[in-house]
Amino acid sequence: MREKIHAYKEQVDRIPVPTEKLDAIIAQTVQQATPKRKRLSKRKLVYSTGAAVVALGVLFSSAAVSPAMANLVSKVPLIGSIFAAYGDNGLKQVSEKGLTTVIGESQDVGGHAITVNEVYYDGTRFTIGYTLETKQAVGEHYLGSSPELTVNEKAFGYTGSSKHTQITPTLATGIVDIDAVNGLPEEFKLGLSFHGEDGKQWNFSLPISSRTDTKRIAINHQQKAGGIDLTVSDITMAPAGLFVSFQAVTEEIGYLSSYLEFKVVDDKGNELGAYSGGSQGKKLDGKEYLAGTRRFDPVTADVKEIRITPYLSLPSQSGGVKIDENGKETVIQSEIETINKHGKDIEFKTFTVTLKK
Repeated sequence: MREKIHAYKEQVDRIPVPTEKLDAIIAQTVQQATPKRKRLSKRKLVYSTGAAVVALGVLFSSAAVSPAMANLVSKVPLIGSIFAAYGDNGLKQVSEKGLTTVIGESQDVGGHAITVNEVYYDGTRFTIGYTLETKQAVGEHYLGSSPELTVNEKAFGYTGSSKHTQITPTLATGIVDIDAVNGLPEEFKLGLSFHGEDGKQWNFSLPISSRTDTKRIAINHQQKAGGIDLTVSDITMAPAGLFVSFQAVTEEIGYLSSYLEFKVVDDKGNELGAYSGGSQGKKLDGKEYLAGTRRFDPVTADVKEIRITPYLSLPSQSGGVKIDENGKETVIQSEIETINKHGKDIEFKTFTVTLKK
């Protein structure tokens, strides 16, 4: 069946498309159809998907050669990029530039279907976009927090985040954003397992290749403040974001350096949006060692330099609890007080990084 579909796609791809005429027709059709859009039936749209497979094949083939068609496709829900809808400037940029890898692989388990729509991986960031369509409403927490991953059939523990958006009671989209990718090779086989709260499981095996359009700039900036020895080793610029890599050594004070954050401002005075990042720490001989990355919005092409300001984002004084491996809760108010006491007066210096001359 897969071979027949591939052969059909090749035939469709060879259909000559008059690009200029097609653009004019699309523009005219969209303009004429706009007032009628509110009268479309959502139920009819969902249940007509199967009948429209051939039409979508022609639509995507045309989108590959027609800028107007590509623009139209990107605005159609469930056909356009999931990445573009999640309010992340980096993902939006790679989507608009066509830098993501379209997967489109689906699995149906008991009437509940998951489709892995697209993937982006460039050696600094790894993000997966998917769609969940169910027979009946299952709730936004049906898939739990994050899927399980394997890399070349070996378990891969990761830090990151999952975002889930309920479009209708039976239709949702989501992304899995993996922050720490230092251990990933340039090419690998990804095992991806989703688990439903009713015991259903979806297993995917996907070939992943890294993009190469990234630029690493060695910095090796060092400074010391309040007992924290900080080294910002390098930054990496990629279409999906700017990444700051750092290491810190501190006297053993409740992982004080784990509260390190950075503010990045470009040479036009614009502060780049900041996102989460991965960190790894250990204690040795009375000291704490931390290595991590922080992710920011991508810089624009005309930016020549950026200013980086390290700072501590200290925890709330309200306190909290920590849970050990046996499920025992321990109040950590005293640890928070200690961290705030040692960290409140620590200030780092701003430094400048030249991106291009």
